[in-house]
Amino acid sequence: MARLAAQTTDRSPAQLAHAAERAVHDDSADAVSARLTASLRRDPGDREALLGLAVIARSTYRFETADSLFSRLLARSGGAVDRWSVQARLGLARVAGGLGDQRRGDSLQRIAMLEARQAGDREAEIDALMGFTSIRSGDTRALDATMDTLARLLPRGDGRDRAEYLCRLGLYHGVRGDADARDIVRQGMAMAGRLGERRLVGHCLESYGLIYSFLGENDSALAIDDRAGELLRATHEHAGIARNESRRSDILQAYGRLGEAQAALERVQAEATISRNLLRTANAIAGMGMLALRVGDLTTAAEHFERAATLHDSLGEVEGGMIARQNRGEVLAASGDLVAARTAFEGTLAEAQRSEFLEDAVNARQRIARVAIRQRDWDEADRQLAAADSTATSHGLEEIKSSLLYDRGRLALGRGALPAAERLFSSFLAQTSPDDRLIRYTVRSRLAQVWAAKGDLGRAERELADANTELERWRASVGADELRRFAFSANLVGEYESQSPAATVLAALAAGGRAEAALTLAEQRRARTLADRLTQADALRETAAAGALHRDRPATASEIVAAVPDDSTALLEYVAGTEGAPTTLFVVTRGGVRAHLLPSADSLKEPVARFVALLEANQSADALAKRLGQTVLGPAAELARGVSRIIVVPDGPLHRLPFDALRLPGGELAVERWAIGLAPSAAVAVVLGRDRAVPAPAGPVRVLALGDPAFPREDAAGGFLREAETFRGAFEKAGGLPRLTASGDEVREVARYSPGEAVVRLRNDASEAWIKRTSLAPFDVIHLATHALVDEASLARTALALAPGSGEDGFLSPADLAALKLRADLVVLSACRTAGGVMVAGEGMQGLTTPLIEAGARSVVATQWRIGDRSTVRLVNDFYAGLGHGQPVAVALRGAKLAAIRRGAPAGEWAAFTVVGDPLARVPLREPAPRTRLWVWAAAGLALLLVALGVLRRRRSGPRTPAANAR
Repeated sequence: MARLAAQTTDRSPAQLAHAAERAVHDDSADAVSARLTASLRRDPGDREALLGLAVIARSTYRFETADSLFSRLLARSGGAVDRWSVQARLGLARVAGGLGDQRRGDSLQRIAMLEARQAGDREAEIDALMGFTSIRSGDTRALDATMDTLARLLPRGDGRDRAEYLCRLGLYHGVRGDADARDIVRQGMAMAGRLGERRLVGHCLESYGLIYSFLGENDSALAIDDRAGELLRATHEHAGIARNESRRSDILQAYGRLGEAQAALERVQAEATISRNLLRTANAIAGMGMLALRVGDLTTAAEHFERAATLHDSLGEVEGGMIARQNRGEVLAASGDLVAARTAFEGTLAEAQRSEFLEDAVNARQRIARVAIRQRDWDEADRQLAAADSTATSHGLEEIKSSLLYDRGRLALGRGALPAAERLFSSFLAQTSPDDRLIRYTVRSRLAQVWAAKGDLGRAERELADANTELERWRASVGADELRRFAFSANLVGEYESQSPAATVLAALAAGGRAEAALTLAEQRRARTLADRLTQADALRETAAAGALHRDRPATASEIVAAVPDDSTALLEYVAGTEGAPTTLFVVTRGGVRAHLLPSADSLKEPVARFVALLEANQSADALAKRLGQTVLGPAAELARGVSRIIVVPDGPLHRLPFDALRLPGGELAVERWAIGLAPSAAVAVVLGRDRAVPAPAGPVRVLALGDPAFPREDAAGGFLREAETFRGAFEKAGGLPRLTASGDEVREVARYSPGEAVVRLRNDASEAWIKRTSLAPFDVIHLATHALVDEASLARTALALAPGSGEDGFLSPADLAALKLRADLVVLSACRTAGGVMVAGEGMQGLTTPLIEAGARSVVATQWRIGDRSTVRLVNDFYAGLGHGQPVAVALRGAKLAAIRRGAPAGEWAAFTVVGDPLARVPLREPAPRTRLWVWAAAGLALLLVALGVLRRRRSGPRTPAANAR
């Protein structure tokens, strides 16, 4: 018979199995496998060879091979129970567990344990029992009995099984809050080290780190996890690495170190893939869901938690499924569906109590209390927090017990018990590590809210400034650029209105005569990622004043006032109040800053959405236009009549409000009084506006105009590109990708404003590949007339549609746009809903416009809803005519809108267009010769006549495709 090593003759099957595992850990598996394979060829019934090869296959994640070999070994026993059949059964159990099928694994392991007793194989019985000491079961009585049985069976003295037992026992004591937990694990770890069991030492370190985590000592836990990870990697324990990284991600997320947490989750996914462990895959999915929840991406979070719950349930992982369902409740709470959230949390509380998951039960009660606080059900919140505190205290759950102080502070603040709220928040802050910046920011914001409620505005201002400093330091540490964008919407789980305390304080400061201080504080949390990128952009580095707005010091109120270009311009900046707090409007002119308090954004969300829906449907919205105009622009109506241009910095639901279409108290439309443009922040407007002081380079304006693309169907191989499937499916739901013939006419007309210097690309030439691979820096104007998909819930489903080819799918994502190198004064996105996107607290609207400004565009003209293919051509031509007369972008766009109004066009046609960035940018285009323009309009009229005849013909022959002429 083959042997695993030179001296294996007298080894038991259990010892042989362990020797095969060690071969994998110690990098000798290939040599051992070669010897065993040769032996098996000589004797297909060689049980040592079958067992050794099966264990090596299982330990290297070749589960099908392992399953086949263990089954052959089991068959060799002919139905009899012996030590070999027991090892085969244990091996099959571990194959199932390795794949994440814990239910099947537990069942096979239980059979193996009983058969080991029947065969008198104490080693195998110990091995089987060890698998039932996992703390995941939650059945404390069964765990106690298992630990007692193991203590009786284990031989005295050093031994691998005793070392593993001690590490598991210590972890169990840690869960119970026993003081001796760490000492027990250290004993087991030292024993494993003496025996040279490196992988076991790594597992013991995992237990050791968990105990520190239970005690709230997360810095120590992370350091221990790092040591564990080194040993697990050295011994090729990929499933263990995935488990370890998953726990690291949990701690890092709690610290607010989101970039590191994301990297850890990516490693979990990679290691789970290598080890083919579905349980670890489920952990990675759930972790990504929690990451999305923390940054307010609720759609992505809900999808991840749904997948994680389904996968956990299919694997028989009761606790994992319950936690995923509890987190789905968090999504409901974050979206404002408090009744459904409370029901979900009550359901998971019942699950946790039924399975004796004590920590999960405390978490469920804490979450029920948080919902009750938002529902102003103070007594229920008090009851739940008291029950959570009692359980946490009796079971040594120190970290959760500490976090309850914050919830107690929220409850006291809600009840108006300000001294108690101050004491509780201060106590919680004192226990918080200086490195927990996100947590410290959240608590200090609440303390500022307490001071504001007390009327101590000076202290409230200082506290909020300190809170902003904490957040800025945390934001700088996030690491991942895309996550940094969500810094101001990031929250502790359970805190769903991350900007509410600040908005409340700013409103109090504004009402108390501290408007300039309030505006300065507001700017500290506005479009910071975009401002950072702009101050670092090559185009801005070349201006003498570019460095004035440094990433660590946003613009102050005095700098913003000084940057107002003239007496004809005003800036309106809104800070949306939520949770009943007022919205603050700052009106900035060269004369200074005035502040006005408006209704809470909570009360504006629904009428804004209804107003937009009516305009898009070309229905009467006059009553809402008057109501919203009075509310949102009423204070601005008092501006001097000499003010003709307004830069609006919106917030919350006002990002989706077409300000042009509002009616002022005197009855006139806002567009009839002002040229209005949007900016992500006053600071960004300042930075972009500084370019106006730089003389434009001599020479003609170069225009790039893309339109009428040949839209993507299939890739060259005939199959769909995976990355494109999401976009393609979403476009199909939005009406598909019909050809936009008139967009070709549109871009040809645009090109005439730069005779001899324009580049026009149509059909297959209007491609994603060309855009990505061509230097766009020479172009002063870029005009894209095409279809767009803008998802208001997820950036992952937002794109411009261009022609595919040359390895590109035809869908230009926000990340693709941000990666472009632009120096354009103007980009026009002549497509549907291009001004929309995901609303990110503090950063504003994230969709297609912000990436273009990041890429170097000074101003972007975009649309807020669906636009018609043909109706757009006239408005676009009037807009470019205004530019050709030397008007700033916002003024030219206003002129085009007024012309549309004079033609009798409904607001749905003209109010959709808006300018974002620097609305006062000028583009020195040349207006085409009148004869040329007359010929173009004649051709356009003929085209319209032909289209009309075609429409009549189609109406006679059958129905039209819905929205076929919309972009």
